[in-house]
Amino acid sequence: MDTIFTFDWLKVYPDVMEALQSGKAILRDGVAYWAETSGKSGIAQHMPLKQLPFDPASLDDVTQLIKSAQAAQFAAIGLSTGIIVGAIVIQTMYLANKIEKLQESIDIISADINAQNAIFYMEKLSKYFGVVESARVLLLDRALVSETEEIAAHLIAQLGNERNEVLALIDNLIAYADKLNDRHLEQLLDFITMVLDVLPKAIYIESQLCDRYGKFRLAEHLMRENGKRYGITLSHYRNWCNQKAKRAIAGHSDPEALAFHNKRTDLKQLFQSEDNAVLLAPLKSFALDNAMVRIK
Repeated sequence: MDTIFTFDWLKVYPDVMEALQSGKAILRDGVAYWAETSGKSGIAQHMPLKQLPFDPASLDDVTQLIKSAQAAQFAAIGLSTGIIVGAIVIQTMYLANKIEKLQESIDIISADINAQNAIFYMEKLSKYFGVVESARVLLLDRALVSETEEIAAHLIAQLGNERNEVLALIDNLIAYADKLNDRHLEQLLDFITMVLDVLPKAIYIESQLCDRYGKFRLAEHLMRENGKRYGITLSHYRNWCNQKAKRAIAGHSDPEALAFHNKRTDLKQLFQSEDNAVLLAPLKSFALDNAMVRIK
């Protein structure tokens, strides 16, 4: 069994617990801050931590992890399960495993679809998710903050630039997929679905990196705008898939219709993903104390 660090609710101050339940305190990167409606400002409490055991074999099924006893405690006090999903994304190999599978898919597509623009797309995507994993690793140890300010600033800028490129590339890949035969179409469907499933985790890590280094308002802005932009791309993909799937529903047996029919379960999981929805939830602002310093 492995472990992740999560909050020890038994050690949370009673007034902070009450404020969290009433919305007068907000959790950001392991710290409870007073909300503007509380009449207070700054840090309410550095959240106490404890270790939660989990089975690494279950990492591909986050839903099962969320159903753990700790997740039940979140529900009992009215807090989002996004907190524990975020802990899983950052502290475990969950995201690294997904990125590894993406890289394998990138290698297959680059070798099989011998087109210069497809290879260009794959290289861009590979580079972006490499930066995402670097950011995740940096978030593992809060003690590194004072030593990594310049590195973090570079990563935040790089994540922003490359994330915008990736979202644009996905739109282009959807258009490109219309020109492919059935075998290549299935490969690209798998790939686009995987990328769109990983992107909310990458966006979450980007905002967490901003929070860790005291860029709170930037984190809120990026989560808000990135969520909107991701929603546009996901809707575009959903509409395209629905149009193609109608041919299979209508009884067409051509290769294109069958490709979408074969992938219907994976597509449904993507479009109805609760994990991605909670990770992309807008961040709530809190009352900044003028004398407050970044948490080290």
